[in-house]
Amino acid sequence: MSYKNIAVFGKYQDDSVASHVAELVSFLLTQNVKVYLGDTTADTEALNNLSLERATDEDLANVIELGIVLGGDGTMLSAARKLAPLGIPIIGINLGQLGFLTDVPLTSMSDDILKILQGSHAEEQRMMLSLEVIRNGKVIASSHALNDIVVSRHNTDHLITWSCRVNGKLVTSARSDGVIVSTPTGSTAYALSAGGPILDPELDAVVLVPICPHTLSNRPIAIRANSIIEITVAEAEPAHVSADGQRQCDLQGNEVIRISRSPHSLKLIKMTESDHYGTLREKLGWG
Repeated sequence: MSYKNIAVFGKYQDDSVASHVAELVSFLLTQNVKVYLGDTTADTEALNNLSLERATDEDLANVIELGIVLGGDGTMLSAARKLAPLGIPIIGINLGQLGFLTDVPLTSMSDDILKILQGSHAEEQRMMLSLEVIRNGKVIASSHALNDIVVSRHNTDHLITWSCRVNGKLVTSARSDGVIVSTPTGSTAYALSAGGPILDPELDAVVLVPICPHTLSNRPIAIRANSIIEITVAEAEPAHVSADGQRQCDLQGNEVIRISRSPHSLKLIKMTESDHYGTLREKLGWG
């Protein structure tokens, strides 16, 4: 497929990426591509001289064919939550940080983007999670996530008590700093830092990872991706729930946090020579 309408997203409120965004835009324009800037990117003062159209919701739904992100995984996650429900594929350009999702190095940006425009790339489908927070029978917050959904304590010295059911069956009750429900994509993020396993991106599973549990026998567990996971937190224990690091709501203790597989998946553009295990070796310093 030849992409002719492309939206560019830069790291939020970071003028240091402006020169790279400008370089990318300049290159795309030489390829007869119409370029739009994502909302927050268009608000970057250092890019005012580009005079490009802002990618409105209507443009994203009806015109944009590809999203290109300059930034780290955080910027990718933000763009993914916006573009995945619309079926728009996304490619990430790494600005030199860890970046498991950003496949194109900045040093070869123009060459690699040209290959993608010419059709030399692969497309991966990355599963996402849906979140509903239910209080007194009503949904008070909802979202979706590419990496993970996290229930965690506020900044206090107290652990929280929580329990988890999968498809209606009790799995565990625990006291800990919180709990992570992660996709295979998110298994190299917060879940990995909390001691969870690395899942192959094509694995049809999610992983439940307690954060610093008081009882060491509470271990990470892999669960079928089509399961319904319900987490509850004991009353009067300050906690909140977040999706991809974005806080969704504070918890009072009478909520059900329901997590399921999202009907949407992210179309992630990868270079044809990209190798998941090679990425792990590079990013994690494996021999």
